[in-house]
Amino acid sequence: MTDIDPRHLLQFHEIIRTGSFTRAAKTLGLTQPALTRNMKVMERRLGFEVLVRSRQRVVPTTIGFRILEEAESVVMAGRRINDLTDNLSEAGTQILRIGCTASASWSIMAEPLRQFAQQMPTTQFEVQSAPIPTLVSQLASGKIELAFGPTQMAEQLPNALGREFFLTQMMIIATHRHPLARRASLSPADMQNQRWALYQPGTHIRLLSDKILEKMGLGGNKAFITSLPPGLVMPFLEMGDHIGIVPHYTLAKTGGRFLRIRPAETTFAFGAIWQGDSKLSPQATRFIQLMNSLTRGL
Repeated sequence: MTDIDPRHLLQFHEIIRTGSFTRAAKTLGLTQPALTRNMKVMERRLGFEVLVRSRQRVVPTTIGFRILEEAESVVMAGRRINDLTDNLSEAGTQILRIGCTASASWSIMAEPLRQFAQQMPTTQFEVQSAPIPTLVSQLASGKIELAFGPTQMAEQLPNALGREFFLTQMMIIATHRHPLARRASLSPADMQNQRWALYQPGTHIRLLSDKILEKMGLGGNKAFITSLPPGLVMPFLEMGDHIGIVPHYTLAKTGGRFLRIRPAETTFAFGAIWQGDSKLSPQATRFIQLMNSLTRGL
């Protein structure tokens, strides 16, 4: 097998994120035929098909799911390297380093970062997606200036300050095609023998999801669970065979593709935290203002 072009991994990642060759080609600045050719080249080099068209969107094959996890690491590494070289070549450039939970990275951060880049063109920013313990550690060591996620993170960091943006509820969801979607009402018994698509173990959302399953008598090994990276949970659920547990804010941009089939009695506050013994930079203050205005109503 020959080496895989990192650009093809980036393009593969964007196709899965958008669910469409057409939309991915537009955001990548490529023609659709060129993007299709690149994916065929990558599949030929890998020796496997990695994409398949479902009823509503392009989704990864089984091996495609595995490759996408690696592609995400490559994409983030490439961005960090580009940021590093850009910062070294531009004397006086200011840098804002922030971190966020995986669910926030997938569903919340894109628009605030886009507007921040437009409003603060001389500021470089680095964004890391990580579990809560890692974010707290990075704040404590000064590797990041801000962390975005559940505000309870502040309890793990001495002298931490924070700002709450909104309160979100955990929801049990499915597509319209799922059998449970046709029920007038649902009980915990209806959740027996269902297949679940959940966030990967160790994430804040998965910990809450496991507690919800436990309350329904589905803890331990009593439920059939597929664990996925945050960016793949919704595409996987769209195939219609599984139900999932997600925070309400992840549904803001999904239109009517999912039904909120049962709210879970679990909520948490989402916001920003930072070290209280250091003054926030003007760039960090501006980004908090953007996040606060753009997440109202979530």
